[in-house]
Amino acid sequence: MRLVERGFVKEYYQHEIESLTDDELVQRDSASVEELVASVVRYAILSHRWGPKEPTYADLASKSTDRLRCSSGPGYAKLYSFCLEAQRRGYLFAWSDTCCIDKSSSAELDESVRSMFRWYRNSDICIVHLSQTEQRDDLRCDEWFFRGWTLQELLAPRRIKFFNSRWKALTSDVNDKDTTSSLLLSISEVTEIPRLDIAFFSPLTYAVDTRMTWAAKRVTTRAEDVAYSLMGVFGVSFQIAYGEGADRAFARLIEAIILSGCDLSVLNW
Repeated sequence: MRLVERGFVKEYYQHEIESLTDDELVQRDSASVEELVASVVRYAILSHRWGPKEPTYADLASKSTDRLRCSSGPGYAKLYSFCLEAQRRGYLFAWSDTCCIDKSSSAELDESVRSMFRWYRNSDICIVHLSQTEQRDDLRCDEWFFRGWTLQELLAPRRIKFFNSRWKALTSDVNDKDTTSSLLLSISEVTEIPRLDIAFFSPLTYAVDTRMTWAAKRVTTRAEDVAYSLMGVFGVSFQIAYGEGADRAFARLIEAIILSGCDLSVLNW
């Protein structure tokens, strides 16, 4: 549970890539640079519902590793359980939105909001903690399925594992987004999103009206996040401006979608 900066991560993986043997490079010769990096850079990412007293960037930056492990409260317990699960699966790096974003910096907050979809997309696994779920029958009542930001956290990752409130995996499947997963049908029924759209989601600006319905019943704590949380879903980007209000933020989202050359279904909305 040691907080490290981007430079540390970059240097670590730069060394990993440079240390590849000639035979390994020959085996990967057909891969693009992006594919090569993706095969080496592996991290787990957390998706969850925020609770009271979540550990922040400042909290982790000001505490030693030993003090972090001794910290109390549900937020720290959740973070610790996430790190343990990531470690158990062989990951050296893990990312959580509560403490890996310095929210005191408006520039970093803006970059983080606009990069969030890519960070979930590029993760090797997304670990989802459902704090209100004990068994599958509880899914329909879990708030995770009705929050704004968690829509892209469901759609973006290529591999997801769902855990209940006690950090027990809901299935024995390797990937709960795989079309053969026994959980995917239940998730589709709760979210009203077709299974194939969940399993093979791509952030393109087509069927805008259909994708908007996926988010229609979801809520966010801050009004503007209704729009900001959909940037990644439609593959668009614009500067965030908290305080502008939900209507203005949503209008800028629609403008960005139109300028990206979407189909005319955006007008249905």
